[in-house]
Amino acid sequence: MTEILDNNINQHFQELIIRTLGIITRNKTQKHIEISIHPLRDLFQDYYKEDIYWKFESKDSVPWLCFWSKKLAEEPANGIYPMFYSYSGKQNGQNIKYLILAFGKSVKKETNIDWDKKLPLENINDFFNKLGVEGLPTYKNEINYGTSKVYKAYVVNQEKFNDIDFQDEIYNDFKNLFEYYLAYAKYITYEKNWSKISESKEELKIAYEKELNKILETLKDTEDTLKFKKIIITENETKENPIQIKKEFNFPLNTILYGPPGTGKTYNSAFYSVGIIEKDESIFKSSNDNKIFKKFKEYKDRDLIKFITFHQSYGYEDFIEGIRPQLGNESKELKYKLHSGIFKDMCNRAKNDKENNYVLIIDEINRGNISKIFGELISLIEPSKRKGEKEEVEVSLPYSKENFTIPKNLYIIGTMNTADRSIALLDIALRRRFNFIEIMPQYDILRDVADIKIALLLSTINERIEFLLDREHIIGHSYFLNINTFEDLVNIFKNYIIPLLQEYFYDDFEKIKSIFDNNGFITSKNISLNNQRKSIYKLNEEALKIPDNYKKIYLSVEDEE
Repeated sequence: MTEILDNNINQHFQELIIRTLGIITRNKTQKHIEISIHPLRDLFQDYYKEDIYWKFESKDSVPWLCFWSKKLAEEPANGIYPMFYSYSGKQNGQNIKYLILAFGKSVKKETNIDWDKKLPLENINDFFNKLGVEGLPTYKNEINYGTSKVYKAYVVNQEKFNDIDFQDEIYNDFKNLFEYYLAYAKYITYEKNWSKISESKEELKIAYEKELNKILETLKDTEDTLKFKKIIITENETKENPIQIKKEFNFPLNTILYGPPGTGKTYNSAFYSVGIIEKDESIFKSSNDNKIFKKFKEYKDRDLIKFITFHQSYGYEDFIEGIRPQLGNESKELKYKLHSGIFKDMCNRAKNDKENNYVLIIDEINRGNISKIFGELISLIEPSKRKGEKEEVEVSLPYSKENFTIPKNLYIIGTMNTADRSIALLDIALRRRFNFIEIMPQYDILRDVADIKIALLLSTINERIEFLLDREHIIGHSYFLNINTFEDLVNIFKNYIIPLLQEYFYDDFEKIKSIFDNNGFITSKNISLNNQRKSIYKLNEEALKIPDNYKKIYLSVEDEE
């Protein structure tokens, strides 16, 4: 299923949501509504061909905003819908305004349509009871909005609505719920609306399950974050940020992200490092790329995060400490001075700043000579040997003679390309001291191009690579992320995929042909010379320009299924 909200509508749609939410949380006038909302409403309805509608009420006891599909109901009172509610209440004596993004359901009329029972949802009333929130509004006319189910909750005020990062967060959360809702609407109403739907029911089921899994993963992250009996408001917190969730951060000190090329190991290291700095594991799987990379740069500038790449020439003197020659400016006399490496510097900074976590990212950690680089400190990186632990180990450094320990607020994240070396061949001293997280291709984030199913195309190629070679050499999704046109796909195959396969199979073109199911990308010609026959292979660039040749790669698999 292609992404519901394409890029040319995202900005307008986000503006529509943020403006309307500003109205329901700040009770703007009808005149303001007409000026701000109506032009965007017309654009929105025109884009969705009057299939998706939205409605809001700013003067209700609980102001709300909802979107609904006419496949499920003629009006919101007859069905289910993504919903925002604006609640005002008191917690520990402080006035707080909450914005709840919810799985809404009709409260005026009985409906036989409901949200998927697989969703582990909690209703709004129970949610607020857990938080100990008091002074909530009384529902009018026996309409209990509190029976809707919570997806996300935010603490809001006027300043927050001017924060671009906060707007992005709300929009991305809503977009995930909205895309799930549309996939659900199509799937459960297929029999009634089959003549209006171009996909088969099986295709709709696959698309829906993909969106369901994304929502379940998000709900799991949210549940992990909200595992508390009560939200505590501390005396030092301000009105702009009145809530602090007390949750113990427990992530391994030494971790290696490993996987085939192009799966996003280095990319993911940014998310893990920001999550470690902020002591928030939910960031590890955040979908807000721009916000995370903005924070990543900020923490790098503050020296809380350092990024290095190991290679064969990298040594102990670069990493820990060494003696380096230095030429005097005036005397021109050559002197030798003690130089501290990046790891020693980070350890010293972390020791003097116990309130903050520090992260050292080591890209391509398996390309370095670990024993040579870490030296005697390889034992000290173990959690039990860190400074302040019962089994703390202190060593004397060979050049400076300093007594040295590694602090427990310094985290090491390594990345490892399994196409270069299997984990089984990794230095045993390194293996037993690190936690390993596998990063594999994410097929569900790939978009179709020119009616070619990119996710199925890549997964089929990878199955054949795994059969002919091994799992460590499959191809990652990142090669296909920025494909917008068929021409982009042709260039990716010509300049990246085929050369990579040549490297994997040592120019065994018969195997490469079988990867592509003999679709014509590789042609062969038999040559006779000196009573010997040999096949000569070459790339058929014209075949690369035919869309059906890409479909041939996976069509035989679909036929078998």
